[in-house]
This record gives sequence, structure tokens and C-alpha cells, in this order.
Amino acid sequence: MGINVSEIGERRLEQVLVKDKKESPKRICDLLKSDLNFLFENYMDVSKLDMNFDVINGIYQIDIKVQARRLKGFGSLPYWGA
Repeated sequence: MGINVSEIGERRLEQVLVKDKKESPKRICDLLKSDLNFLFENYMDVSKLDMNFDVINGIYQIDIKVQARRLKGFGSLPYWGA
């Protein structure tokens, strides 16, 4: 007998889940880049932003280099630094 519909569905689902799991680090890195870009642009006039994300043996390494012309005003919150 041939393969039934439930076996075909099970195999396709397994393939989709494996593919999603493999592509997840790239998607996470893209989301991080977007969030960090938004963060930096809220606090400074960014002239250049370089971000590199590497995943090596499950370890994330993030290198960020930001060049800015000036820092933007921080609104009405007081600065409590030294």
C-alpha cells in the first residue's frame, strides 16, 4: 500500500518546522537590527550604523558601530549622573 494522507501531512509539517527552526536566527537578527536602529535614531543623529550579527555554535556575537553627528535632546527627564 502507498502512503496515506496523514503520513504525507506529518512529513510536510516536520519539514516546515525544521525549516522555521533553521531560519529563526536570521529572523531574530533582523528584528534586533530594526529595534536597535530605532533606538539609536531616537537618541542621536545617526550618520552611519553598521551592525554585524554572527551565530557560532549557538552563541550570538553582535558588533555595533555607530557614527553620529550629535546627540538629541532627552526630553523633560532630568539627568541624574555624577
